[in-house]
Amino acid sequence: MLVIGKNPVLELLETKPKEFNKIILLKTIKPEPKSVKIKELAEENGIQVLMLRTKEFLNFFNRKNKDEGITQGVIGFIKDFQYADLRDIVEGASGIKYPMLLLLDEITDPHNLGAIIRSAVCLGCDGIVIPRHNSAEVNHTVLKTSSGAASKIRIAKETNLVNTIVYLKKHGYFIMGADAKADKFTFEKDFKKPIALILGSEGKGIRDILKKNCDEFVRIPMTPGFDSLNVSVSAGVILYEAFRQKQVG
Repeated sequence: MLVIGKNPVLELLETKPKEFNKIILLKTIKPEPKSVKIKELAEENGIQVLMLRTKEFLNFFNRKNKDEGITQGVIGFIKDFQYADLRDIVEGASGIKYPMLLLLDEITDPHNLGAIIRSAVCLGCDGIVIPRHNSAEVNHTVLKTSSGAASKIRIAKETNLVNTIVYLKKHGYFIMGADAKADKFTFEKDFKKPIALILGSEGKGIRDILKKNCDEFVRIPMTPGFDSLNVSVSAGVILYEAFRQKQVG
């Protein structure tokens, strides 16, 4: 799998350098500081570094149809993303007073998935679950959009989210669905409890089969006449309110 861009490559180098097989850098007259640091860290960890001139660099990656982010001149080759086991996520959060998990229902845009992961890490989320089918997977676009945050949170891939919900309920989680038709706003909800927050895909929202298994619903306050936000923005808003409540006691 590829990691594209200075920030995601650097963050992964600093947290999980053993994941890399090799790194390719664009050779320039005056390397940018982050590129220099990437090269130094890679060499310290025994990672192969190839320096390519512009023509070689562009030809190599154009043939592989990986144009996105190539202008940054940094590409890392890593092992395939290692998904976590749901049980490990729940056990890992067992010592946290008010754990928060995200269940992402068929979000297919990798940019949205990457942005959600970034917000989840920044706002203290303890794990993410995505469905095995009809969902974006963690790939080079997700890693780049998350700026490397995907390496800092456990992400599970489950075949059946209904079974996931049943499992989480048995372990004390309240299932909260984000829905524009909910009767209560974010600031009216109590986030000081174990919560698994479900976010649905844009256009479709949360599937009915999952809604039937929710304990409660929440919506984001918005200007009258406008009732939708990008799903990654919605995730950030709701997670921020949960984070805020926990910080004030």
